[in-house]
Amino acid sequence: MKSRDTDLMLVNAYVDGELDASATLAFERRMAKDKTLQAAHGRVVALQNALAAKLRPAQISDSMQQRIATAFGPSTVPKALRFDWRQMAASAVVAAMLGGGATLVGLQRFAPSNSFDAIVAGHERSLLAATPVDVVSSDHHTVKPWFDQRLAVSPPVPDLAAEGYALVGGRVDIVGGKPVPTLVYKLRQHLISLVAVPHVGGSDEQAVGKFTTRDGYSVLTWPGSDFTYSAVSDVPKSELEAFAAKWRATGPAE
Repeated sequence: MKSRDTDLMLVNAYVDGELDASATLAFERRMAKDKTLQAAHGRVVALQNALAAKLRPAQISDSMQQRIATAFGPSTVPKALRFDWRQMAASAVVAAMLGGGATLVGLQRFAPSNSFDAIVAGHERSLLAATPVDVVSSDHHTVKPWFDQRLAVSPPVPDLAAEGYALVGGRVDIVGGKPVPTLVYKLRQHLISLVAVPHVGGSDEQAVGKFTTRDGYSVLTWPGSDFTYSAVSDVPKSELEAFAAKWRATGPAE
């Protein structure tokens, strides 16, 4: 099952040119087979074009230019505001059209770039959605290929059910303006989101995880060979560390 919010995030990121080459190719292949995505893409492009035809970048008034020149010198006077109100209007209208939780999608481009904030925001959105995952499955043979097909990258997906952590499935989150894979496990009635952000270059895979909190959620981050992992949940620090230890000890599931 696909997440509507995540799909809309990807559409906006694609239209704005915020996806990297591999993510762009994966999205275009998916959109070619998905009429719902095609329709969403068409609406966003049409809306931006319509607003661009009617709105112009805001201009600084003569009086304001004079005040800037007096205070800081003539060379500091800009010809127009750097911020293009057409982009803001398009995002605002898209947000209003989508409504509800999807409003976050339209405003995603203005969200803080802090990775921890983005990771926690993804976890919070998943708790508000009808389902916390895009693909519902307890089988890593289903979840791992699902990520490979959509993002061309996939983290290990170990089966931790015997350890008390049932695999719920996976979803795509947006971190640093790019789509990243997220695994979701369940501990009793609590969900644990494990966000895997790809990185280049080696890492000390034995390094101790770093713990922090955001908005009342526990976040534990540690390095892997190809990803930096962040586990997010409302469980206590000790239980999140226990989950991370089990996950890291289990190793990749092929």
